[in-house]
Amino acid sequence: MKIIILHGDDEKKIYERIQKFIHVTKERGWEVAYLDESVSPIQEQLSATSLFSKNRFFILSDTSKLGKKEVQWLNKNYENLDGTLIIYHEGALSITFLKSLPKESKIEEFKLPVILWNFLDNLIPGNSVKSIKDFHKIIEKQAPEFIITLIAKLFRDLYWIKMDPKSVQLPPWRVQKLKNQASHFTAQQLNQFISCLSDIDIKVKSSKANLTDELDLLIIKQLE
Repeated sequence: MKIIILHGDDEKKIYERIQKFIHVTKERGWEVAYLDESVSPIQEQLSATSLFSKNRFFILSDTSKLGKKEVQWLNKNYENLDGTLIIYHEGALSITFLKSLPKESKIEEFKLPVILWNFLDNLIPGNSVKSIKDFHKIIEKQAPEFIITLIAKLFRDLYWIKMDPKSVQLPPWRVQKLKNQASHFTAQQLNQFISCLSDIDIKVKSSKANLTDELDLLIIKQLE
């Protein structure tokens, strides 16, 4: 069995890559099996014989299903299994996890530009001027539609960490980073920011506003 791992913080590129794999697979008439959708053990799904196709393409996004027992089984049996297994994860997988998989696995990591991460990290009150400058540098190469999805996800996480930090299932380093950034806001400010993002989304989708202009105004008003 061929194993390919797609991971990293550039979720857009990961999505495009997985969609390309699926498109090519379906064009060739191969069977596509989504492991996340089944309650059967992964070992059972990967070793099952297909009645429809000799070429099978397995997709797994929930890496929690690859526990110690499953990984050990995969290492022992992958050479005798048919098909291709794609493991994809939105975010960087740990080196420990990657090293636990078969050595012949192909790993593809998709990283966001450093300036984009810096932009997101610096979205705090009092930083509107720098944020506007960085935003316009970023949209020279990235679509504003992609940027707003990242901002929305960030502020969702900031609000979550502010209101119920114990329930956040993220790596410790990420949790601490979010706590530091969230400390610059009140819960009301975060809620207001999220509400504004929702309003922008509705206005842009109904062709009543320009996304770049709306994000400019949002940053100026909410982070002044």
